[in-house]
Amino acid sequence: MTASAVDLAPPDAYTDEDCPGISPHPAVPRPGCTALRWIGQGLGPGRVVAYTCSCQMTAYGLVSCVGIYQFHRRTLPRLGVPPVSWTAEWWRRGEAHEWWRRLLAGQAR
Repeated sequence: MTASAVDLAPPDAYTDEDCPGISPHPAVPRPGCTALRWIGQGLGPGRVVAYTCSCQMTAYGLVSCVGIYQFHRRTLPRLGVPPVSWTAEWWRRGEAHEWWRRLLAGQAR
């Protein structure tokens, strides 16, 4: 199966064999999770320091831009959701890693 075919398949079509298994999968959002505000542009060019698996409809990345951190969200095209967006919030390193932990645990989206 080619990489483009994997990227376009719906999430329920994946099997364990299709998932590369090299990065974490975010948990399902919990009731009452914090809603992050998403915008169309990041702080600037940055370096991805952590990321989630791309086998799902939405993948996230923690991006560092000169000591300031933001989340990057990439989704497969769907109505009303931009394919690429960034958190409006930005954090210093320690706070960013705490929010990243919350995102992975389903406590933020």
